[in-house]
Amino acid sequence: METLLLVFQVILAILIVLIVLINVTKGSEYGAVFRGAEAIFGGAGPTNFLNKVTMALVVLFFLNSLILTKYVSLKHRPALPEVKVEQKVPTPSQVPIPQPQPLIPQQPPAQEKK
Repeated sequence: METLLLVFQVILAILIVLIVLINVTKGSEYGAVFRGAEAIFGGAGPTNFLNKVTMALVVLFFLNSLILTKYVSLKHRPALPEVKVEQKVPTPSQVPIPQPQPLIPQQPPAQEKK
């Protein structure tokens, strides 16, 4: 299934690139090549038809991307499920109480000289 979706994605990408390259706009100088297409596609020429085809291909590309992402993410889940380890919270009687430190440090007693 994944291979089929990938092949379809590549075909859609190539078709989108080709349709965009063939698409003739009003300011295009290459419009003379496609003048005969007016008889096939109607009075507006190929632009209206190609715009619809481009939109359809882009929507298919987008939907295929979403499906492919969902399929691959479901397929490549970790093999082992996550195990939650319960941590014991120490009770107040188990927590060691630190000894209070004096606010003013005391100096060590002076040593006697002999």
